[in-house]
Amino acid sequence: MTVSGHGMNDELEQLVAVTMELTSSAPPDLLADDAPVFESSDDQPMYLIGLIGGKDVGKSSFVNAIVGESLTAPTSFGPGTEDVVAYAHQSMEQPLRALLSREVPNRFTIHTHSIDLLQRQVLLDLPDIDSHYADHIEITRRMLRHMLYPVWIQSVEKYADQQPQKLLARVAAGNDPANFIFCLNKLDQLVKREGDSAAGQIKDDYAKRLSRVLGLSDSPRVFLVSANAPDQFEFSALRQALSQQKSTQNVREAQDLAVRRQNRTLFQWLDDQQLPQRAERTARALENAQELVAARITAPLLEESLPALLNDPAYRTSLIEPVVQARINRWPIVNIFNMVLSPLLSLVRKNLSPAPIPIGGGISIDTYLQIEAQPLSSTVQRTFAQLQQSQPEVSSLYQLNKLWEDAPADFAAMDLRQRISSTLERQKADLLERLSGRYGIIAPLFRWLFTIGALLWFPIVQPILEAFLPSDVERSWPRLAFFIVQHLGVTFLLKSLTFLLIYYTILWLVLRWQSEAKVLRALDRARNTDALSPSTPSGQIIEWADALLDPLRERHERMKLLVSRIESLRKQLGLVRSAA
Repeated sequence: MTVSGHGMNDELEQLVAVTMELTSSAPPDLLADDAPVFESSDDQPMYLIGLIGGKDVGKSSFVNAIVGESLTAPTSFGPGTEDVVAYAHQSMEQPLRALLSREVPNRFTIHTHSIDLLQRQVLLDLPDIDSHYADHIEITRRMLRHMLYPVWIQSVEKYADQQPQKLLARVAAGNDPANFIFCLNKLDQLVKREGDSAAGQIKDDYAKRLSRVLGLSDSPRVFLVSANAPDQFEFSALRQALSQQKSTQNVREAQDLAVRRQNRTLFQWLDDQQLPQRAERTARALENAQELVAARITAPLLEESLPALLNDPAYRTSLIEPVVQARINRWPIVNIFNMVLSPLLSLVRKNLSPAPIPIGGGISIDTYLQIEAQPLSSTVQRTFAQLQQSQPEVSSLYQLNKLWEDAPADFAAMDLRQRISSTLERQKADLLERLSGRYGIIAPLFRWLFTIGALLWFPIVQPILEAFLPSDVERSWPRLAFFIVQHLGVTFLLKSLTFLLIYYTILWLVLRWQSEAKVLRALDRARNTDALSPSTPSGQIIEWADALLDPLRERHERMKLLVSRIESLRKQLGLVRSAA
């Protein structure tokens, strides 16, 4: 199928292509490869008038009578007209020959004339449209693409034949009936047989048939002629109409009418697809799918699975411990206590609470991604199996990701597991960065004062100063030296060591408690202020569940946009919507 090259609006053809993709509709006949659609061309130096008719309607006699000389031999038997016979001004022979050689090679004859008043006009006699020979019909179809002014000629005996009317309807889809000329030939035979009154009756009947085929409110003009009696009936008026060259402006207006007709035909095809109704159905389908996924998947994950994960001691420990370790490791001496006491604390916790789920950089998410004791992949599979049964379009939309099958459902569950795992890791890294302790000058001095300073102050500095400073104590260097040696003895240092152990243990416990409190407060603030942010597990669950419905959502958005673009272009081109 070709979706370009007929002179129609490019945006309109694009909208037709999108509609075919979204609805799987068959393409419009107008855009079929074999459609006899007029192709507007601005670089064509001539315009074509062609005789379209069936066998034995008198086309050859008609064209001979029009030009006033014998161009083709009339036939009443055999295959009839087999090739294109062209009557053109001699200056147009070269471009006409190029056109015919391209479209119907070796199947044409050109007769030239020197009538300057008909320099740009080319008259064609074409093979019969009701021929039994397929190549005859193909030749006529090809030439109709270049024929701006078809002359539809029928005989009084064959005017009701259906095949010419079907071709007329196809041609009229791509060219405006205002560019057509209709005539009934061999009227002399009818008048001779049935009288003058029969001429008016058959003319009215044929005009009404044409109106129905073309969808016209008014009947078109029909010329009653007889090629064998050109001086009678309306042959003179018809010959005069065909013997007057049309101006460039008239040709341009006729071409614009043809293009406008093509656009109107495509808009009618678009209207027949009932796109607004389809858009409403896609909206309802998306809404129903969202409700089903929310009830079956999103709500249980947010209300049951996620709280169980976030309240699990192992999860909290996985967030608290890195912060605690980072903060304590910056404290001299206390970090040594931490190396000894942390394993003991972990052992106590293990004995006092259920064994934590193993953490390999985070919680084992699969344990919590269950709904009604079933793996998440099973729930996804059942949910989309129900969607597939209730909404037939789901099968085509999810052709590349059939979530009602095992592998795609497993992949979807794995995707959520990775999302949550990555979110928890980012959350852990963020907490570690914000709460692991301050840098700078004051904070390290403070930590050294409470650790190294305490180690020097309590066992050494404070006792010496205590002995040296009071005024009622005799001051002498031997006495001071004895005091220092006494306080640096093993007995005194053991007493001081017991105190320091208690001091550093309390400091270690205070630091752990403070660090845990900071982490828990940060988690509570994050949970209360931005629970649905994509940076949180809740936000990731919602984002993941929405992504499951992306094919339905994308189809709905594309359908809405398509309807909007069609109506906008319709107004831009000044075309009124056809009545339903």
